[in-house]
Formats: sequence, structure tokens, C-alpha cells
Amino acid sequence: MKFFLSLITTNNKLDHYKLSLLFTTTLFAGLIFSHALQSISIGLLVANTLLNKELRVNIYEYLNDRVLIILSLFFITFLLSGIYSDDKQYWLQKINVRLAFILIPIGMITLRNITHKTFQWLLYFFMWLIVASSVVVLVNYLGHFDRINGMYSAGQTMETPYSHVRFSLMICFSVFIGWYLYEGDFQPLFRGEKYLTLLATVFLIVFLHVMAVRSGILAFYLCASFLLIRYIVLYKKWWQGIMSLILLMLLPIVAYNFFPSVKTKVHYMKYDLNQYFSFNQVAGLSDATRLLSIKNGIEIWKENKWLGVGAGDVKNEALKKYVGYPEIKTASKLPHNQIIWELASVGLIGFVLFWFASLFPLFYNRNYADPLFVSLHIILFSSYLTEATIDDSNGNGLYLIFLILIYFQLRKNKG
Repeated sequence: MKFFLSLITTNNKLDHYKLSLLFTTTLFAGLIFSHALQSISIGLLVANTLLNKELRVNIYEYLNDRVLIILSLFFITFLLSGIYSDDKQYWLQKINVRLAFILIPIGMITLRNITHKTFQWLLYFFMWLIVASSVVVLVNYLGHFDRINGMYSAGQTMETPYSHVRFSLMICFSVFIGWYLYEGDFQPLFRGEKYLTLLATVFLIVFLHVMAVRSGILAFYLCASFLLIRYIVLYKKWWQGIMSLILLMLLPIVAYNFFPSVKTKVHYMKYDLNQYFSFNQVAGLSDATRLLSIKNGIEIWKENKWLGVGAGDVKNEALKKYVGYPEIKTASKLPHNQIIWELASVGLIGFVLFWFASLFPLFYNRNYADPLFVSLHIILFSSYLTEATIDDSNGNGLYLIFLILIYFQLRKNKG
């Protein structure tokens, strides 16, 4: 009990900064293991911001920060679409998810002066949570090797703590957290610890390929290519950089030949896409139904170009498009693409505001100069191609938490 009290008090008084750190770590755990814990942690962060003597300062800091305020546009566009959404119940579900763009920034404003070392500790903690989770998933995979590889041949994937797509994005980001900490020579516990971080990073890269989730793999290669090209341009290390790029391009070939999950996934993807483009049945096929959902989403947008159908009516409008596909029953899906989702929901006007809010944190005050911040955005934006990432609590949680933490560091460094 005394140890716990020491974590949240200073001089026997409740320390709201320490509470924020504690609730942020539980939020990390919630992202990976429990939606309920994630929601509770966000609620506790917001309460910690509002229920203390620095309330006025906290609110002032939030309202006067351009990045945090502009993030609220993700919520506002969906909120206003309720005016012309008929299905209010579904609309409430969607704005409840987007409410994170208000609550998480308010909840984390108390961390605005976080020290660099504490920031590194938070990254380190998250990375090792992901490593530990990945080890558990890998052990389960090896223990049920034939069964799970058989699942891959049917378009499924190995069991993960939550959505396998979001988990793969977390693994991908943890890879670049590991790189960042290694480059920053972060060794808080013992000498040579950075090499353990490097080993963990290599493990995550290998495991990301073993999982064979395309969203995470695509994000990894885009980020790695960006960092290598950046390295070549900044340091003029042409020979080392080009050789590294060649090795990076060889990595998928190695993975295909050595990991059965990758080979099986590739073969299934070929079959899946062939079925779609050959106009055969698509029910029960992963990629085919995704492509059909995107096609239907584009049609919904074309019929409502400027304002969309409203966030509450996307589901009903999408279901209408499946009338011509009687063989599809449970396979009907909403647009599996964040870009199409935005266009169908809030039209061109909302789409412009969406990209303004997405790009502003990156370009504000030249934040694009920070490689970890850029990597986070590459991971997010690449996931838009196959998922409505920010309309999922884990997706927007991953984005917002680390965007805010890194942004506070950049803001502090630039005064």
C-alpha cells in the first residue's frame, strides 16, 4: 500500500502529474488487452485533469493549443452529420468512438511538461508490453502450428489480444520505438541495456512477418524505407543506405520462403482476389468482401458528394448496396477504407476537414522533422487503405496517445 501511495503522492499530497503517468500506463494496457480498461483509463485521465486545483490552467492550456483543438475536428464533422442522419442510434455509436479526439487530449494535458526521460520510460514500457504480448501469441502459435496455419489458408489469422490488424500496427510502431530508444542510448537500468532493446526490436520485426498481417507489414516497410532514405539524404551515406535498402527489399522474399504463415497468406490472397476479379462468389472471402465494401462506399459517396449520408446512415446505405448480392449474408461490411468511409459519411466538405486535421499536427511548427512522429503518421495513413482505423477505439487510441506524447516533447524542445 505504501508503495502504491508513493506512486501517486508527493509530500503526502495527491500528485496529479504522477496520477496522469499511472493512468497512461493503464491506458497502454487497455489498448492491448481490454477495451473496458481503456475506457476506464481515459475517464480517469479526464477526471484527473478536471478535478484538481489547476483546472483553469489545464483548460486554458488545452483551449490555447492549436494542435489539440484542431484534433477536435475529427469529432465535430461526425457530430454535425447527426443533423441529416436518420439512424440516430448508430450515429451515437460513431460519435461515441470519435469522442476520444476530445477526451484523450483533455486527459493528457497534465503531461504537457513531461521530461524527456519520463517520455522515454513510457515508450519503453509500451514496447515491452508489446514484446511480452507477442511472445505469448508466438508460443500459442507454435503450440498449435498446424491448426493455425490451416486457418491462414482460410483467410484467418492467429489469435491476438485484440484485433489482429490493430495489434500489428502496435507491433510496427513498437519496432520504431525500439529503434528510437536504441539511437537515443536509453539505458535506464544497466549498461548494455540498449542491446537488449535492439534484440527486442529485431524480435518484433520477425514476429510481425510471422503474423503476416498486411496492414502492419506495409506500414513497417513504408516507415523503414522513409528512415533509410532520410538517413541517406541527411548524412550522405549513399553506400550504406543503398545496401540497407536492398537488404530491406530482400526481407519479404526471406519471410515468404521461411515462414509458412506468410506463404499461406500470399497464396490465399491470390485466390481471394482472383475470385473477386473473375466475378465469382465473394461471400466468405476476406479481400473480396473488403473490395466490394469499398466499391459500395464509393457509390454511396457519389450519390451524396458534398455532405455524405451522415455518420449515422452509412451502415444502412451500405446494406442496401448488397441487395444485388443475395449470396452475401454475414459478409456484408462497411467501407474497409478510412478515406472512403469519410467521403461516404461526411462528403467532400468533411473530407477536406478530415485531412486538414490529419496533416496539421505533422506540419505545424515543422514537426515533420521528427522521424518518430513521421513514422506514427505513416503507420496511421497507410492503414487507411484497408481499415477505418480512427473509427475504432484501439486505432484512434494508439494514434492519439502517442501523437500527444511526442508532440508535447517537440513543443517543449522548441519552447
